[in-house]
Amino acid sequence: MDWSKAKTILIIAFIVTNLLLAYVLFENNHIAESTVSDDFIVNVEKLLRSKNIKLNCNIPREVPSLSMMTVEYEVRNIAEINMSFFNGTCIGTTQEEGTVEFKKNRETVKIIDEKQLVYENENIESKYNNLDEDKAIHIAKEFLKEKGFTNEDMKLTYKSNYNDTFYLEYTKVYNGIYVENTYSKFVIDKRGVKRFERLWMNTKAIGENKIYISTAPKAILALLNTESAYGKVIDDISLCYYFDPKKHSDEVVGDLKKAKEGKAIPAWRIQFNDDSFLFLDQY
Repeated sequence: MDWSKAKTILIIAFIVTNLLLAYVLFENNHIAESTVSDDFIVNVEKLLRSKNIKLNCNIPREVPSLSMMTVEYEVRNIAEINMSFFNGTCIGTTQEEGTVEFKKNRETVKIIDEKQLVYENENIESKYNNLDEDKAIHIAKEFLKEKGFTNEDMKLTYKSNYNDTFYLEYTKVYNGIYVENTYSKFVIDKRGVKRFERLWMNTKAIGENKIYISTAPKAILALLNTESAYGKVIDDISLCYYFDPKKHSDEVVGDLKKAKEGKAIPAWRIQFNDDSFLFLDQY
């Protein structure tokens, strides 16, 4: 056998294979990048306007990817709730299946399905005069600290003021990226925290491999077939981790209330100016 000739053939075959691979990668990147081109985005904006959907933000142009995230719902046991809110002086009672309630004087805490917390304060005593937005945010942060919650993994994503009552909503973030669906909601007036509602998740693990999803300009075309988005204004388009118990729960599908953990996948988080959200997880 002519080993020199065989070696030359192998080298040529190797070069040709690499060239073909490079071409395929180039074409794939070219296709992906075409959906973030100026012409494509202009057409997307025109199509959105045809459904009276307006943009109050820029459409991201990145080719998005995130690793899979395993999340679990934040759970605080009965003793912790009793100590945090009532200094251990209250006894929880079962109101209905899956709901435990603590009530003392004019304060009530409900734990629903072991993961959703609702606090209500019906006291009428005024504690704060000349309440403004900054003061309301400070009150919210102090409340979290006092009740044993950290505010280091959250971002203020909604705020409004109506008749001197402030409405604040925080969303969990991981390395600067939203984790949905999570929320810590506050209603604050001159009495302090009037209502607090929380549904939170903790990160258990991050996968090794990246998952690529559709670019934002391509993904938001789905809004053309989403009647609930018609006539609205988009304030923000952000990449997020999205956990939908109906799709990604590791628990029994038939009983979503018992879902404790699951997989959060990359998705686009669409925030409208009326405080509503949509999540697009197209691949």
